[in-house]
Amino acid sequence: MASRSERDTPRRVSLALPDGPLRRKLLDVLEGTDVDVELLDESSSIQASIQQDPSHNGVIVVHTDDLDEAQLDALVEAGEDQRFAVIGEDDPGRRARLIAAGASQVLSGEDRPGELGEALEALADQPSGMARGPEIRGSEASPSLADFLTRSPRMRAFVDIVRRVVDVDTSLLITGPTGVGKERLARAIHAEGPRSDQPFVAVNCGALPESLLESELFGHEKGAFTGADRARKGQFELASGGIIFLDEIGEMPTHLQVKLLTVLQRHEVTPIGGQQPIAVDVRVIAATNRDLHAEVERGKFREDLFYRLNVLPLEIPALSTRPDDIVDLAGRFIAHFREAMPESRVESISDDAVGALMRYAWPGNIRELINVIERAMVLGRTRAIGLADLPPAIRGTPDTTTDDVPTTVDTSRDY
Repeated sequence: MASRSERDTPRRVSLALPDGPLRRKLLDVLEGTDVDVELLDESSSIQASIQQDPSHNGVIVVHTDDLDEAQLDALVEAGEDQRFAVIGEDDPGRRARLIAAGASQVLSGEDRPGELGEALEALADQPSGMARGPEIRGSEASPSLADFLTRSPRMRAFVDIVRRVVDVDTSLLITGPTGVGKERLARAIHAEGPRSDQPFVAVNCGALPESLLESELFGHEKGAFTGADRARKGQFELASGGIIFLDEIGEMPTHLQVKLLTVLQRHEVTPIGGQQPIAVDVRVIAATNRDLHAEVERGKFREDLFYRLNVLPLEIPALSTRPDDIVDLAGRFIAHFREAMPESRVESISDDAVGALMRYAWPGNIRELINVIERAMVLGRTRAIGLADLPPAIRGTPDTTTDDVPTTVDTSRDY
């Protein structure tokens, strides 16, 4: 975490909580940090505090019991960079609406004070609210493991494991169904690891024909094949010093798997048509939605390569196994599209729609959820997304709509 000298402005948290055990415990937790703490004795002080300091750069913390519509409006109208957190909210529908309204975090009443303090300290370090949707900012955005904030115990345990392997310079195999964020995770590992100032190169092994994939990965010499009018460096050489991300590794042809195993064992590549190997220093992160162990048994994937890649396996849980995250992500995507689609009337989501989202199986995972929320923002004619704004498969009714809005998953997303 950055020191104060490395930041332009101090970290600041304003506690709009009544004097009581929770406020005192949070003060104890934050006392050992460099976070400036301001006490607002009553939630009614929020609006006055913002009016006195419109450039308020900290996090305003309120309790859900004290948050009425006027207070919420005051926070949202304070500006797009204003961050506020709500403590003690467990109702799924209200959680989604609060996050859609701009809350940077909605913290459960079940969280322990120490966990709340850590969350607030981390939130105070962020230059803007989480509602901007790190999942849909695109590959040019700065990735972070904080993008994987979650309420799911299973997902929290997974992120803890990831944090332990960030600095370990060995191969990683990221697995999980389509749309869970495998490339986003690889980029976050690169950004927070010791190779962050070196290249990150991504190659989709299933998107290129076999004849081009070998040249793309390992390069070629001039005249190596018809059309090779000049020498070309491969992605392994271009990634040297950094990380190469091999997506859809299960699609790689067997003879290229042999060459990849050689790279992993000897740390060198030989371009097509080349005579001398070229040394490369690269960390390999591979990803697949296939069961590679089953592929090995069928003879479709080399066993020695599988065990070389599978030193530190990371399986991202499917969205259907963490329904609480569905609520928070839906709220964050609504907040994002409110900015991206100023012409949309949608500002929130109904309890019925939240219930339908939580019951749905999400075969396309987070990528599908993004598309569903975007679709609802386009179709919505009221302030809140309702059941009628969701695709038939999610609301559980036959498709009787006549609109032309696509309901398929957009695979171009950074997921």
